[in-house]
Amino acid sequence: MASKVITKKDLSRIAHLSRLPITEKESYIADQLTQATDYVQVLNELNTQKITPTYQVNNKKNVLRPDIVGQSFTQKVALSQAPKTHDGYFVTSATIKK
Repeated sequence: MASKVITKKDLSRIAHLSRLPITEKESYIADQLTQATDYVQVLNELNTQKITPTYQVNNKKNVLRPDIVGQSFTQKVALSQAPKTHDGYFVTSATIKK
Protein backbone atom coordinates (compact mmCIF):
# COMPACT_ATOMS: atom_id res chain seq x y z
CA MET A 1 0.00 0.00 0.00
CA ALA A 2 1.40 3.41 -0.97
CA SER A 3 1.93 5.87 1.83
CA LYS A 4 0.32 9.26 2.01
CA VAL A 5 2.75 12.11 1.65
CA ILE A 6 2.27 14.70 4.37
CA THR A 7 2.00 18.04 2.58
CA LYS A 8 2.71 21.49 3.98
CA LYS A 9 -1.06 22.01 4.12
CA ASP A 10 -1.42 18.77 6.16
CA LEU A 11 1.41 19.91 8.43
CA SER A 12 -0.27 23.27 8.94
CA ARG A 13 -3.52 21.53 9.93
CA ILE A 14 -1.72 19.13 12.29
CA ALA A 15 0.14 22.07 13.86
CA HIS A 16 -3.13 23.95 14.34
CA LEU A 17 -4.90 20.96 15.92
CA SER A 18 -1.97 20.26 18.25
CA ARG A 19 -1.49 23.95 19.04
CA LEU A 20 2.15 23.82 17.97
CA PRO A 21 3.66 26.82 16.21
CA ILE A 22 5.41 25.35 13.14
CA THR A 23 7.37 27.89 11.13
CA GLU A 24 8.23 27.75 7.42
CA LYS A 25 11.79 26.83 8.46
CA GLU A 26 10.39 23.76 10.18
CA SER A 27 8.48 22.48 7.15
CA TYR A 28 10.98 19.58 6.98
CA ILE A 29 8.80 18.03 9.69
CA ALA A 30 6.32 17.08 6.95
CA ASP A 31 8.97 14.80 5.40
CA GLN A 32 9.73 13.29 8.80
CA LEU A 33 6.04 12.59 9.40
CA THR A 34 5.79 10.97 5.98
CA GLN A 35 8.74 8.71 6.87
CA ALA A 36 7.06 7.83 10.18
CA THR A 37 3.81 6.87 8.44
CA ASP A 38 5.82 4.79 5.95
CA TYR A 39 7.37 2.90 8.86
CA VAL A 40 3.99 2.34 10.51
CA GLN A 41 2.76 0.91 7.21
CA VAL A 42 5.67 -1.56 7.21
CA LEU A 43 4.71 -2.62 10.75
CA ASN A 44 1.06 -3.00 9.69
CA GLU A 45 2.11 -5.55 7.08
CA LEU A 46 3.59 -7.90 9.70
CA ASN A 47 1.57 -11.00 10.59
CA THR A 48 0.92 -10.68 14.32
CA GLN A 49 -2.05 -13.03 14.68
CA LYS A 50 -0.21 -15.52 16.92
CA ILE A 51 1.65 -12.86 18.92
CA THR A 52 0.43 -12.10 22.43
CA PRO A 53 -0.02 -8.35 22.92
CA THR A 54 2.62 -6.74 25.12
CA TYR A 55 1.26 -4.00 27.33
CA GLN A 56 4.51 -3.22 29.10
CA VAL A 57 8.02 -4.57 28.79
CA ASN A 58 9.81 -3.78 32.05
CA ASN A 59 8.00 -6.32 34.28
CA LYS A 60 7.01 -3.63 36.75
CA LYS A 61 3.67 -3.87 38.47
CA ASN A 62 1.51 -1.23 40.06
CA VAL A 63 1.98 -1.13 43.78
CA LEU A 64 -1.38 -0.43 45.30
CA ARG A 65 -2.36 0.14 48.88
CA PRO A 66 -5.80 -0.35 50.37
CA ASP A 67 -8.02 2.71 50.07
CA ILE A 68 -8.75 3.28 53.73
CA VAL A 69 -10.56 6.36 54.96
CA GLY A 70 -8.52 7.92 57.73
CA GLN A 71 -8.86 10.83 60.08
CA SER A 72 -9.04 14.11 58.20
CA PHE A 73 -10.11 17.72 58.46
CA THR A 74 -13.74 18.61 58.62
CA GLN A 75 -14.99 20.67 55.71
CA LYS A 76 -15.31 23.67 58.02
CA VAL A 77 -11.68 23.40 59.16
CA ALA A 78 -10.41 22.82 55.60
CA LEU A 79 -12.17 25.97 54.38
CA SER A 80 -11.44 28.06 57.48
CA GLN A 81 -8.38 29.86 56.04
CA ALA A 82 -9.52 30.05 52.42
CA PRO A 83 -9.68 33.63 51.15
CA LYS A 84 -12.96 32.94 49.35
CA THR A 85 -15.55 30.14 49.56
CA HIS A 86 -19.02 29.47 48.19
CA ASP A 87 -21.50 26.83 49.36
CA GLY A 88 -18.77 24.78 51.04
CA TYR A 89 -16.22 24.93 48.20
CA PHE A 90 -12.98 26.82 47.57
CA VAL A 91 -13.35 29.69 45.08
CA THR A 92 -10.35 30.28 42.82
CA SER A 93 -9.55 32.42 39.82
CA ALA A 94 -10.39 31.00 36.41
CA THR A 95 -7.64 28.78 35.06
CA ILE A 96 -9.00 28.42 31.52
CA LYS A 97 -9.43 31.55 29.48
CA LYS A 98 -11.76 31.77 26.52
